[in-house]
Amino acid sequence: MMPSFVSRRLRWFWMAGIGTAAWMNRRDVARWARFGARSIAERDRFDLHEWLTEARVRAAITTDPVLRCDPRLDDVVVAHGTVTIRSRPVEAAHTDPHLDTLRKVKGVADVTWFPHTDVATTTTVPA
Repeated sequence: MMPSFVSRRLRWFWMAGIGTAAWMNRRDVARWARFGARSIAERDRFDLHEWLTEARVRAAITTDPVLRCDPRLDDVVVAHGTVTIRSRPVEAAHTDPHLDTLRKVKGVADVTWFPHTDVATTTTVPA
């Protein structure tokens, strides 16, 4: 065990290291945080099979260097074995060969690409 005066001085290095790692992986951290928040919010309708499938898909995205750094990829939702990838900005269907990585995940029947925007089309913007 280290003396307390040494551990107090090293604590800042650990905090800086964790902060740097979180910043370098901020997209993954944000995606996993949204997944955790949505899982907690939907805990009354909890389906273990879909939850595990979505966790596997997210792990596949995290391990694939191309999908992980893709700025168009916003979020992933799994429903009844179909993976829906939400993209930003709005664009045509994504036919990237890297999506085959997601099709190989156990429990995934199909992968669809859903472009979306943050602002609803019926919202009026004040002048």
